[in-house]
Amino acid sequence: MNLHRLMPSAKHGTSQTKAWRFSILARALSNRQRGAQLIEMALIMPVLLTVVFAIIGYSVVFMVQHSLSSAVSQGARTVAVVGSATTPEIAARQLLQASLPGALYPAGFGFRTRQLTGPTDCGNALGAGNNPSLSCLQFEGTFVLAQNPFLSNIPFASQLFPRQLSSSAVVLYQTSEGI
Repeated sequence: MNLHRLMPSAKHGTSQTKAWRFSILARALSNRQRGAQLIEMALIMPVLLTVVFAIIGYSVVFMVQHSLSSAVSQGARTVAVVGSATTPEIAARQLLQASLPGALYPAGFGFRTRQLTGPTDCGNALGAGNNPSLSCLQFEGTFVLAQNPFLSNIPFASQLFPRQLSSSAVVLYQTSEGI
């Protein structure tokens, strides 16, 4: 390519000719750089998105674990205040419904209660094993991530997150008959 024909007014070797040649060369290199930047972005983007989704997913998992622990504690506290083992799941579900977004609740959550008897299970706190008016209750909550459509759809969720979250609380309460 003869650059002098494209720029007839410039004399060979002048600073104007050198600047013009440099601008053509710079444009050609910048076009090549744009292509290289696109390839670099295509290589880095999957890794970057995986890291971002993992951070968001772990944040949600920590939020669910904290809410589950709070709900189980609230259920156990309800048993201690009311004096009956019939209401802890209702109290726990109300707290979860108030604290978690609709996409996370109720899929995957489960609760169960287990009546503990005797000093070996319940402990000997306040003579619970010998006092018929005192009872012990274990209240457990679980969250299975695979059953929740929001968390199970995050890429690599089965490899990154635990399969199940759980929390339990043991409460010593006085039955209403013993009052």
